[in-house]
Amino acid sequence: MKKIMKRITSRLLMIGLFFLLPCISLAQSASDSYNEGIALMNKGDYNGAIAKFKASMVINKSAANKKRCNAQIAKCNKLMKSGRTSTEAPKTVTKSLSLDLSAHNLDFKHSEETLKLISVKTTPESNDWTAALDPESSKEWCRLAKSMDGKDLQVTCLPFNKTIDRFTKIHVTYGGARQIINVVQKGKEVTLEVNPFVTIKRKGGKEVVVINCNSDTVYADKRNWQMIKTPDWCQVTPDSDNRIVIEAERIAKEAPEFKTGRTGDIVIRSQDKEVIIRVDQK
Repeated sequence: MKKIMKRITSRLLMIGLFFLLPCISLAQSASDSYNEGIALMNKGDYNGAIAKFKASMVINKSAANKKRCNAQIAKCNKLMKSGRTSTEAPKTVTKSLSLDLSAHNLDFKHSEETLKLISVKTTPESNDWTAALDPESSKEWCRLAKSMDGKDLQVTCLPFNKTIDRFTKIHVTYGGARQIINVVQKGKEVTLEVNPFVTIKRKGGKEVVVINCNSDTVYADKRNWQMIKTPDWCQVTPDSDNRIVIEAERIAKEAPEFKTGRTGDIVIRSQDKEVIIRVDQK
């Protein structure tokens, strides 16, 4: 009896497998076609992908399989209409950043602490810009600040007590955009004072002239002024930082200048200031 029951059970299992195997094979074939359709769609072959999805629906006519295949077919048709060649997400286009300033040059006087504004405009609009001084030493006398609304750069220069100009640059940056502002603070005016007229007797002699100069420029001879021109008939020699000695020989009786005398100019310069000392020998 037991042997008979085992034979019956074995035959029933074989019959069940006989009917089940085609279904499994069909399901696998339908899934393979669907996956091949997805791969073709990702490569941009939308017509080939649609054919694979339709083949999957022919193999597996279940409502669930038809639903997912039709969804992918609709997506392929939409992508073909839009002209895209792949299903990858469109790349984000990064807008280029631009930076505009209301001025690129600032001039300051030496004597007063003045605040000046530079309007800063960015595209796209943002307050995320920075400003920095160059070189580092300029931080001692030039100060930067951003306005409360972030639309202006505030530049201040401290008072200056020298006759030379000083310079710095401001680097304004917004992303990859950069602009430069040139800053100049003028030095105070140079004063250069001398006795403009010197007379030497016909028999010769020498005279001393004092030079008063406040220049901060130092020339090769370590003085803050220099002689540009002297008469060829007299000798002009600096004898200290602020004096020159003018010496002339006697005019000989046979010389044409014995009756008329002779005149010449000494030119002294410091920075852009010049003075003339008129020397007469009569």
